[in-house]
Amino acid sequence: MKKSILSLMSLAVIASAETSSYTSYSSSFNQSAFVPDISLIVDGSYTNRSVKDNEMENYSLAGSALPDYNEFNTNSGFNLNYAELSLHSDVDQLFTLDGVFHFNVEGVEIEEAYFTTTALPWYFQLKGGKFKSSFGRLNKQHQHVWDFADAPLVYNSFLTAEGLNHPGIQLQWLAPTPWYMMMGVELMQSGEEGSFVNESFTDATSNKEITASNEPALYIAYLKNSFDISNASVLFGLSTAYGATKISDDPVDGLEGQDGSTTIYGADLLIKNYFNSYSYLSWQSELLYRDANIDNTTTLTTDNYQQSGAYSQLVYAYNQNWRTGFRFDTMFQDTQLTTDKHKMRNRYTLMADYSPSEFSRIRAQYAHNSAFTNTTTGQQEDIDTFILEINLAIGAHGAHNF
Repeated sequence: MKKSILSLMSLAVIASAETSSYTSYSSSFNQSAFVPDISLIVDGSYTNRSVKDNEMENYSLAGSALPDYNEFNTNSGFNLNYAELSLHSDVDQLFTLDGVFHFNVEGVEIEEAYFTTTALPWYFQLKGGKFKSSFGRLNKQHQHVWDFADAPLVYNSFLTAEGLNHPGIQLQWLAPTPWYMMMGVELMQSGEEGSFVNESFTDATSNKEITASNEPALYIAYLKNSFDISNASVLFGLSTAYGATKISDDPVDGLEGQDGSTTIYGADLLIKNYFNSYSYLSWQSELLYRDANIDNTTTLTTDNYQQSGAYSQLVYAYNQNWRTGFRFDTMFQDTQLTTDKHKMRNRYTLMADYSPSEFSRIRAQYAHNSAFTNTTTGQQEDIDTFILEINLAIGAHGAHNF
């Protein structure tokens, strides 16, 4: 599969070089035309939970500790979630370049840094660098674009809070159809968390050497479609991601070594009906299914388990300033559990936000969460969370995908 993807990408690049009408640069150079668009986005929040911060480590979902799910609004009280510095510019007649840098109290991270081609023939587009995968609907979006202050449970559980965001290469093809239809493939490095950890280690119990799969070891493919019905736009897509799952054991935290692979399948749907230029009603849903085949290096057993989760949200924009929305999260299948394999574990979220302009937003959100299990008592317990979030932006920031 890797050779096929690389061959297809190489063919597109070679064809572009042969058919491009550009053969040389102009002798004159307009510096102002190449000054990058620069923007700064700052997001902060006040968070109040019914469970104390030091007790959160006792809660788990799908085998992972709850703190892993809180990249944003992490602590009770005040949070500086991030300051996002973004740069975008044309490089020349063939490439654009983007960079997104995240600053928080822990340091600086290159969230995205990638080039995109602008002149490939036959409706192809190539991207390379570190970027957010186009898997699913929500994965590609930055947090300040989300309709809610946090990601759905199934995203956090299967893909981590940052989603699929790794170095790699992407090839997309826009089909010449009467409606919008795009197909894409991606070849990426594996991550450090979530379903696609890929690391070499020596098992502490069996003393067995586990070697990481040759990088890159994460393969992604998707199909996206869109069409209009009267005043409504309909977008739907199918996605899949396959990669190695090699996780070292940690006797201190009780983690067992894993050596295997994971496949995630996704389906997403968005229907957005506009009543006028600013007022709309949107319904967005995603379903994710994870199939894991894992050799347990600690117990020397083989596990095959399936997990499923979904979210569905309804957002109503009254005008260009006010919106309100409701989201339902659920994890409804986990065959690795000894009991309650198909018991629904739900979260209900209600939000309202006010945007004085396109550069600022104030959001209030309340969530009732009954999805997590207290690992000390073994019982599912409710967690209530209130978030008051503010998001401010300055500078030139391009429009996001619909």
